[in-house]
Amino acid sequence: MNKDEAAAAMEAVSQSERKLAEAAQWPLWRHGAFGLAEAGVIFGLTLPPLGLAACVLLSFSTIIWIFHDDRQRYGMFVSGWHGTKPRIAVIAMIIFVATMAGISISARGEPSAITIGLITASATFLVCTLGSMWWQSLYRKELRQGVGR
Repeated sequence: MNKDEAAAAMEAVSQSERKLAEAAQWPLWRHGAFGLAEAGVIFGLTLPPLGLAACVLLSFSTIIWIFHDDRQRYGMFVSGWHGTKPRIAVIAMIIFVATMAGISISARGEPSAITIGLITASATFLVCTLGSMWWQSLYRKELRQGVGR
């Protein structure tokens, strides 16, 4: 491969990344569905085992539905673990969700468990929905800029 062929190949990659950046725009409801799935697990952690199992089942079903809907509607599913800055957004959400999980687990069996579960689940829904939107903007920006080459 000579310099011209290499430059043409790199331009083709850049063009593909720009097209992907335009396609990688999901609607608000999709971000909200992700936030709801995460919140469901966090709320379930305050419940007895059967309630937890039901919440986890519903949440995992929602994630599977998102996966299939993305593949069908957009022809792709982006896992979230792409790029440098988007990965930071994912790590921030993991830390937040783990913190909410710890709070929810510690409340299990307490008289205020349901109240704490509603608060931690609501916070998780909000942070994960906004975090998903933040991740999307970082991902699209990195694709447009061709970061990593």
